[in-house]
Amino acid sequence: MDFIKTKIISGILLLGIVVSLFVIKNNYNYDRLVLFYKNSISKKIETEIRYLPKQNLKDSEVAFCEELFLGPVNHQNYLFLEKGEFLNACFVKNEVLYIDFPESFLNVISADFSSDDISFLLEKNIFTNCKSIKSAFISVNGRKIYEFFKK
Repeated sequence: MDFIKTKIISGILLLGIVVSLFVIKNNYNYDRLVLFYKNSISKKIETEIRYLPKQNLKDSEVAFCEELFLGPVNHQNYLFLEKGEFLNACFVKNEVLYIDFPESFLNVISADFSSDDISFLLEKNIFTNCKSIKSAFISVNGRKIYEFFKK
């Protein structure tokens, strides 16, 4: 009887190890992003969780920026860019993230979504999702408007 119990327990442990290894392997195929947007009705900061497949074509920070500026899933949240607009440039060099917005970026600034709100949200999004970034330079058509440093 003890021999059967030992085989059952050993089988369960082995199955648990195999399942754990499978789950761990699959979790490394995606980057988990936490995106922050401001709600236009409640004026509170809302979060969205997204999973991006890992790829070798571009830096994960650049993929994060592209995902962030696609906009929120909730249509009540403010956009950083107008629909159909894209970044002029986005790249990482020496642990510094450079983002260049088009001129239309200035159109999203309003009384309810001020420049301070945008600055706070950009800084929070960048340093939450890009652990290797030490600072970020944000510009509009080449003119620097924000400069963030990791605290």
